[in-house]
Amino acid sequence: MATSYSLRDCRSRMDRRLIQTAVLGSPESDEPVVCPEDAEELDRFRREHANDTWWCGINLPGGCGRQLMTKRYTDKVCHFAHYRDGGDEHQCSRQARGRDSANHLFVKADFAAWLRAQGVSAEFEYPEPLGSAVLVRLEDGRVLLVHLDKDRPVMWDDGTVWEIVLGPGVRISPDALAHRGHVHRIRFDNEPGGRRSVKAGIEMPGVGSRWFDLHELVLTADGLTAADQPTAGQFAASAPAPATTAASTPVQRTIVSVAPPAVRKVPASRQPDPVRRAVLRLDGALHDNQPRRVLEAMQAVQNLLEEDAGQDALEDLSAALARGERWREQRARRRKTVVSRLKEEFEAGRPIDTLLKQATDLVSDRDTPDHERAVVDDVRARARHMEEERRKAREREEAERREAEKREQAQRRAAARQVIKEREDRVARQARVEQLQPIAATVRGALKKAAREGRTTTWSDLQSRTGQRRLGRLSHQDKVEVLVLVERDTKAEDPLWSVLLATGGDVAALQLHRDVAHRLGRPLPADDADLINQLAAERAELHRQYP
Repeated sequence: MATSYSLRDCRSRMDRRLIQTAVLGSPESDEPVVCPEDAEELDRFRREHANDTWWCGINLPGGCGRQLMTKRYTDKVCHFAHYRDGGDEHQCSRQARGRDSANHLFVKADFAAWLRAQGVSAEFEYPEPLGSAVLVRLEDGRVLLVHLDKDRPVMWDDGTVWEIVLGPGVRISPDALAHRGHVHRIRFDNEPGGRRSVKAGIEMPGVGSRWFDLHELVLTADGLTAADQPTAGQFAASAPAPATTAASTPVQRTIVSVAPPAVRKVPASRQPDPVRRAVLRLDGALHDNQPRRVLEAMQAVQNLLEEDAGQDALEDLSAALARGERWREQRARRRKTVVSRLKEEFEAGRPIDTLLKQATDLVSDRDTPDHERAVVDDVRARARHMEEERRKAREREEAERREAEKREQAQRRAAARQVIKEREDRVARQARVEQLQPIAATVRGALKKAAREGRTTTWSDLQSRTGQRRLGRLSHQDKVEVLVLVERDTKAEDPLWSVLLATGGDVAALQLHRDVAHRLGRPLPADDADLINQLAAERAELHRQYP
């Protein structure tokens, strides 16, 4: 019988090497997301993350740290892809890994929320190889291991691990399961919006696994317990019966009671006593170099030392407390050195960013002397003041630069407008000159005739003698243009024809002659009386030239 696959199944089989998982916000982020395969789901995903960026995160196996985009298709599955660099597709080993390669990040996200809901703080680590497991260090020193790599053996005898949770496909031998009585598991369910949720389960010998929401699992001093964790018999009785087809012949079934096995006592090695928990908690804090946790753990060890404990316990507690004291002494010496160097470097005017960050962290310890904390506070305040002054100076310089740019831009715009205006004026003048050319020829002929006849004339007389009605409608500027055209062939040493129009003391005629002479570059007397005398001499000269 042929096997039937959905279109999406076929697409998934063809696109196994596409990038399906990413992280949000930055390359260092450990907030995972899965790209929806369907185009419509991708559209909703893009709207939901409109203000987010996707990255090939360094906390993903093979992650290169480059930014990703989403690729939308209707004929194959949608997926993440790297931005092109220089026209070539960036090569990244993430293309050879499926969505399960981000399971450790989904574990961290859901387990962190689960612990916060119970008021428990924890630190998370990703052991090598990346993605194979998640280590959860609880605040009381216990270590929870989520084993995800189904190809690597589970180290059940690891004394540093308090509880082990198995990921999908991780096998446990029947003997080991029978010896332990049960084992906790997790699986991943896909959800809208590129999420995968963690589901918790309990596997018991001979009856399989029962699944429930992770938040139904409770962290106790003795272990992990589901709110309604069943016995083996209850577990088997609640399991669904095998499905039958409609054509099957009814079969008489006998319900057989399965006696629950005796409740297995958790081995003592999995129930740390208070002394061992306190020592582990202190050693974990020392390993992680966490001052607050170290002091709290040392106080817990000190409290146990004051109680009536056996000789072995006293030796273990005393040795742990000595390790804590040595750590405090080393940290105090380092703090003193860093604070001293911070002050010296600051006074010398050298960069202190790294030293200030180290000193700030060190003096946050509760046992820091007041004078060391005062030095750091003083340097920080003075550095902030200096930085504020530098910031104001930069702002002033920037404001001055912007103002200078505005002035320069305004000057450039004004110059450009002037160039445009001059060009427009030239074009308009040329067009006007072309219109006035015929009139100028007529006026030149009339003025030459007046010179030959030994007389002067006016614009009204010119209009009457030539019959050019337009002469009576010319503006002052048009008259200037006409007379400049009239004098086009006049030699520099000859009188201007316009002297025949500037008669007597007519102010308008005198001004017209001055404007024409200015256009032609001919100097004139500043005084009108002197100008009238000059005009009379030049008219007499014209009359002599044309008897």
